[in-house]
Parts: sequence; structure tokens; C-alpha cells
Amino acid sequence: MTKKKLVAARLICTSYLPEQVPPMRGPTAIFLGRSNAGKSSLLNALLNKKLAHVSKAPGKTRSVNFFRWGSRLNCVDVPGYGFAGRGKAEKSGWKELMETFFEKLPEHAMAYLLLDAKRLPEAEEILLIEALAERSIPVELLLTKVDRLDQSGRERCRREMSRLFGGVEITEKDASRFTFHASHLTWRFVSAKTGEGIAALRRALLDYAKAFQV
Repeated sequence: MTKKKLVAARLICTSYLPEQVPPMRGPTAIFLGRSNAGKSSLLNALLNKKLAHVSKAPGKTRSVNFFRWGSRLNCVDVPGYGFAGRGKAEKSGWKELMETFFEKLPEHAMAYLLLDAKRLPEAEEILLIEALAERSIPVELLLTKVDRLDQSGRERCRREMSRLFGGVEITEKDASRFTFHASHLTWRFVSAKTGEGIAALRRALLDYAKAFQV
């Protein structure tokens, strides 16, 4: 896919407070992850545009950022969690903001949970996956920064993913065989730095938007 064929994306609005969260409708892809999972870098690579701010300091994203990708798809950049430097008041505010956000999600929303491929998922990730399942929101795990892993590191990561989740890996070869309303957990390797997995993820998102367009 060439850059000329890529769908244009734009920032719609930014919400810092629960009352600022707008009503949403249509296909909506949510991007969540720890403060250092590389979420903003991945979104910029995926949308082929520097829309999400990238910082060397974790936890830079403190708001819910709503993007419109073409005429069909909403992409939502959710504040990173797990940053130790945040106080109790800010963490409480984050929780309230997220509760309001999830209450306003439209039907058929899809969640992408970003995990640093070099570390194991922690309790926060497990609880978040369970919370998404309780809300009947399909979730796909994106193992980021895979360019930092050698082949043996990738194999270790695959074994751990199988042990923890028993999910299905989506590769460049077979990505089109899976759908967003599948009952099983899926995951894939991605790298904003090298572009690995980005084109396939982009195609999957556009297919999802077509399937659930209003």
C-alpha cells in the first residue's frame, strides 16, 4: 500500500474531564497500554501522520484523544496507565475519565491493548483484558517494539503468550483470515520503528470499519 492510497486522519477532539467525552457512533478502535508501551508512536505510524505526541518521558498522554480516520473509523488514544510518577488524585481522575469513556462507547467497539514485547504482561493488563471482556469489547494484543527482539526472544514471547492467554497469533500471511468479532483472543507483533505489522494492522482496521459502518 502506497502513501497515496492511505486514508487521511485528523484529530477531532481532546477530553481531559469526564464531561468532555463526546458521544460516539460507528466503528471505534480504542488504543490502550502502559505509559511506556509506545502507543503514540504506533498511532502515528498507523495513521501515517504525526497526530499523537511522542515523548521520551512516559505518561505524556494525559487526555483521551479522538481521531477520525477517513469517513468511517474512529481511533481513540487513551491515556497510558501504570506511570509511577502520578499521584492518587490524578490516578483517581484517570479512572473516572475511563469509566465515562467506556459508558459512551458505541456498539461493535474494538480494543487494542499494547504490550512491550520485551516484558511479561502484569496484573494491570490481565485485569484490563477481563474488564473489556465483561463489557463484550473484543480485544487484540499488540506486542510493540518487536524490533528489539532477536529470533529467540520472539519465540520466548510466543511461548509466554500461549501460556498466559492461549491466543492466536496474527501474521502478515494470515491476517485477513481473522475477524474482529471472533471469540478468541488474538495478538500480533508490531514495530513503529521498522514498520513491521503496520500495513496488515491498517488493512484490518479498514476492513473492520467497512464491516460495521453506520
